[in-house]
Amino acid sequence: MKVLYTSTDTGVDSAVGRILDSFPWRDLLPAGEDVLIKVNLTWDYLRPGVNTSPWVVEALCKRLQEHTGQIYLGESSQILVNASKALRVQRMDAVVDRLGLKWHNFSDNPWTEVTVNGLTFGIPEICTRMPVVSVPVVKTHYRSVISVAMKHLYGCLNDGRHNYHYKLPDYIVAVNKAIPVKFILADGTVSLEGNGPKPGIPKQTDFLALSTDPVALDFSVAAVMGIDPATVDSIQMGNGQVGSCNNIENVCIPPLENVPSFSFKPAEPNFVAKMEKRIRGKRKEHGPQKDGPFIGIMKAGAKRWYNFSYSIFGQKREAEQWKKSLPYGPQWLGEPEEK
Repeated sequence: MKVLYTSTDTGVDSAVGRILDSFPWRDLLPAGEDVLIKVNLTWDYLRPGVNTSPWVVEALCKRLQEHTGQIYLGESSQILVNASKALRVQRMDAVVDRLGLKWHNFSDNPWTEVTVNGLTFGIPEICTRMPVVSVPVVKTHYRSVISVAMKHLYGCLNDGRHNYHYKLPDYIVAVNKAIPVKFILADGTVSLEGNGPKPGIPKQTDFLALSTDPVALDFSVAAVMGIDPATVDSIQMGNGQVGSCNNIENVCIPPLENVPSFSFKPAEPNFVAKMEKRIRGKRKEHGPQKDGPFIGIMKAGAKRWYNFSYSIFGQKREAEQWKKSLPYGPQWLGEPEEK
């Protein structure tokens, strides 16, 4: 299975063009039919590396529009995150407006119940009636080690997915079986290391990776991150079910000559995650946990903590500096990439 890589250090739009031109994507997407782009909008505070970058989405959608019908941009809210707010904060809304895309918050729309590998859960109904293209961001994750292709689809589970953490790898594999994406374009322009998936450390990595196989892509990108793929349970469990980590061929698209190589700082639980574990207690092995009577108080407290820490620990200030100093900075102002 091939995993394609290219560099974005000479521009995102041209990089997306190069990697798509090296891949027969038109054969996978029916001409004139609508398509759903699953993006990562998992935090409604601006922090580069947490959410999918607007320019990657814009460059991809511009090319898909030449072949497909209406393009939908989709993501679901979380217990602490409003995806529609994240869309605006990340300035992905500017891309939606410029290209005439349709924003689809899974949480505000119908779900379809499915049972996969003995697990029953809801997936967005829209995923059952049009092809799906996945555009994750490359980051570490304190629960799943990495969050790239496979963990990205966890955001397609119903809004109670925070109660599925007791069997996280199982649910990751199950949702990847329930929603077989056409291809994955991993956004490594600005990645995230350290305490991901939210308040980790932004890391400019300047690459894109593409594959039709989520297991192969995660295996390959984990190695790029300097992380042993054998430590990622979803890769090991998904091997043979939703893809393969055997016979992977890494292909560099010129001018990239070598597969990128980094040493990502691994993730540890942040304050909110530690408090959640203490309050919830030991995970039950026989089934999902349920929201208790104090979930509203916990949610309000966690939101206050994130708001406080975003300002007091300099994350807001750092985000503003990244907007000014990075070649990717203007995308978080809602501006198109200069050609």
